[in-house]
Amino acid sequence: LFRSKSMSQKQGRMGGFYLFVALIAIITSGAYLGNLINMGMVHAAFWLTLEPVAFMNDFASKFDLLVTTLPVTRLPSLLAIIVAIWLTRKTVLARNYWLGALVPVIFGLGLSLVYFLPMNNGFVAQSFTPGEARANLEFWFNLHWVRVSLSVVSCLFALLAFRETSLQTAR
Repeated sequence: LFRSKSMSQKQGRMGGFYLFVALIAIITSGAYLGNLINMGMVHAAFWLTLEPVAFMNDFASKFDLLVTTLPVTRLPSLLAIIVAIWLTRKTVLARNYWLGALVPVIFGLGLSLVYFLPMNNGFVAQSFTPGEARANLEFWFNLHWVRVSLSVVSCLFALLAFRETSLQTAR
């Protein structure tokens, strides 16, 4: 009897920790998605209305503020998703949903490291001619929505994982 009570207490503590981790993953993934949507719908849409040199000046003046919000929301979600995968390693469907949340994050980080950071640094340094800056901004804008889509998929998988673990708990 004492042993089963301590086992249920351990499960309760793990359940509380899992709930915390899952909520961090979901909330920060949603915050990251919100940052990306804001960047695309507000900032990039505005930048497309500017002349290329004015765009690069505006981009350079806002870059530090914009770039700060992304890791503040992406890194906690990445870590929480990884911990959630480990916590649900014995629950195949939930673990697979968490893996489904992780894959788009990895692709999005790859896009950021390989394309967005170098391009953003080019805009900040104004290392493009006006024609190049315009063409690069238009491509940046279109590729940005791919990054948004990846983030949407990640959020959906995180919600499915949380739903699955909630259903498992209810059974």
